[in-house]
Amino acid sequence: MSTAPSMHDYILRQPEILSSVYDRKESWLTILQSMLETHPMEEIVFLGSGTSHHVSTAAAALAERHLPMQARAVLPAQFIGSRILHPSRTLAVGISQSGNSLSTLNAIRYAKEQGCPVLAFSLEEDSALVRECDVWMPLVCERELVPPETQGYTAAILEWILAIRQAAGLDTDVRKELAALPKVVAESEAFVRAHLHDILRAPKITVTGSGLHWATAMEGALKMRETLRHAVMREETEELSHLADLAFEDDDLLMAIVQTDRDRQTVNLVRQITDHVLEIEAGEDDFSLITAVIPFQLAGAVGAAGLGNDTSKYPYEIENISHGEGFLFR
Repeated sequence: MSTAPSMHDYILRQPEILSSVYDRKESWLTILQSMLETHPMEEIVFLGSGTSHHVSTAAAALAERHLPMQARAVLPAQFIGSRILHPSRTLAVGISQSGNSLSTLNAIRYAKEQGCPVLAFSLEEDSALVRECDVWMPLVCERELVPPETQGYTAAILEWILAIRQAAGLDTDVRKELAALPKVVAESEAFVRAHLHDILRAPKITVTGSGLHWATAMEGALKMRETLRHAVMREETEELSHLADLAFEDDDLLMAIVQTDRDRQTVNLVRQITDHVLEIEAGEDDFSLITAVIPFQLAGAVGAAGLGNDTSKYPYEIENISHGEGFLFR
């Protein structure tokens, strides 16, 4: 008798899944490049909620890094009604794995009304988001049969890394990085299991990251909060330096994504208050957006198992209004 894959299964299979995404790059790699060649842009606005907002944040940072234009990630509800100075030269990208997030759909409709070209990034071609947009860039990961999204996030990040690099005329060969992923996953799981007691006993967990890895901190904290169902917050690393001596207790846990000496300064500040500090070393290269999030995904999956939380289903039988027609926040 076959069993449905678990959150943990999806995480462990990410090397295989991402290699498949890469092998199918002909279906998505040049779509952004073609659209930018057809419609010269001054700005890209990435729109998405939840995990899709974190993908948006990473994609905007990558676009700012590599493309000669402004880029920003905006929550859909905050985008609607905002001023767009040059709509015809502003590309609005709607990101939704299902293609049915009503807030993202409404933001894309607003962008169209203002005169923006619109691009959908979604797994589902037969979705409201794709039907609303000029162009579809497919997310080619597997459908996730559990609520917390893991391989959908890393697959989306991989596609945006390479689509943006392709549009910028940069190298898009990541075979070496993909070949190293099984080791990254194994080392990440060993790290999490070695520190599982700290993760499970902490009354409050704060996840920090800076620069490119602010997106990682947001996604990492979300995965842990969705699965542990504890108080898990995220702070940009430099912002944390302004409040650490007020906000921490000596039994709180800091999980810090460390790239720079400035990051380490903040970590050392927190160490003066609590001994419960875990450092996740991260590079500043584009692909580190994938490797740095895996420890947090595993902290969520392994930690949930330790707490007896079933991540294969929603814990409460209530309506998910963000994908239902009764959603009031329009």
